[in-house]
Amino acid sequence: MIKNNIPNNQLISHDVISYLGLAISHTKLLTLNNSKLDGDINISAIMKNLEQALLLTEKPSLMINEVENEQVQFENKNSQNDLDRIFNVTAHMVCIASPAGYFLKISPAFVETLGFSEKELLSKPFIEFVHPEELESTIDIMKPLVSGIPIIRFSNRYICKNGSYKWLEWTSRCFVNGGDIYAVAHDITERKKAEEYLSKLIMLQESLGVQFLIDHSYLKSDMNFITKITNIVLSNMTDSNFDVNALAESVFMSRSTLQRKIKRESGISAAQFIRQARLARAHDFIQKKTHNTLTETAYAVGFKHTGYFSRLYKKYAIEIKNADALAFD
Repeated sequence: MIKNNIPNNQLISHDVISYLGLAISHTKLLTLNNSKLDGDINISAIMKNLEQALLLTEKPSLMINEVENEQVQFENKNSQNDLDRIFNVTAHMVCIASPAGYFLKISPAFVETLGFSEKELLSKPFIEFVHPEELESTIDIMKPLVSGIPIIRFSNRYICKNGSYKWLEWTSRCFVNGGDIYAVAHDITERKKAEEYLSKLIMLQESLGVQFLIDHSYLKSDMNFITKITNIVLSNMTDSNFDVNALAESVFMSRSTLQRKIKRESGISAAQFIRQARLARAHDFIQKKTHNTLTETAYAVGFKHTGYFSRLYKKYAIEIKNADALAFD
């Protein structure tokens, strides 16, 4: 009475109706306590017919679920392929990172810019690649970032395989609170260098004074060279032992070559150039009342003896005053 061979590829509606009809019929017979109940017509028969009908109705549902799952898997695979294409074709540094601080996926630009392999970059927390001076600021932005607040134009330095550092500017966002982080970074190292160079030019003007630049403008100086050696002198300003020999070593020149070049570019000797840079900075300190005493100012610009510094500075101040008077006339 119960069919054992069930079609696997389609639902035959009349079989379902047949099984349900038999189950209903058996139920009525039991209810009426009809004497016809004998043989296979019993409770077991009712249950088997109902189970058989249920199996037939479930098979298409199972098949539909399988098709839907396959469709979802196909769509996910296509989405992953599209994502891979975007990551591989972009020239930008694009990445996905976990809220725990690991890169999950990076574009080839990361490898090209930093020099590390993809495996190396994915194997440890990205904070380990950040310059020590930007560690605190990088950690500080993580909390608002993972809570869904976009981070725009955040800059920090990342170490490269060769030990150098690159300045990166980040735009990042987490679309789900506590979820993965999506970010794009740009290498702004050259821009940072340009900004630093401009800052040094401003420092040069402040340290040597506009008058120095005016007085020597006729020489058509190599300002890159003048700026470079001036910054070296300024960075060693407090070292009273920093002299022409030390400056020559800093620029990888012989003493004689450096002296000739400084004379040609500035019109004064190398020793005079260093002394004038020191006195110009001292003049700036005195005008701004940076220090309380002349001795403090002398030490700040690398002079051991206050008396010697005082004589030189008085002469320098008179020259500045006369130059200002001539300019006014």
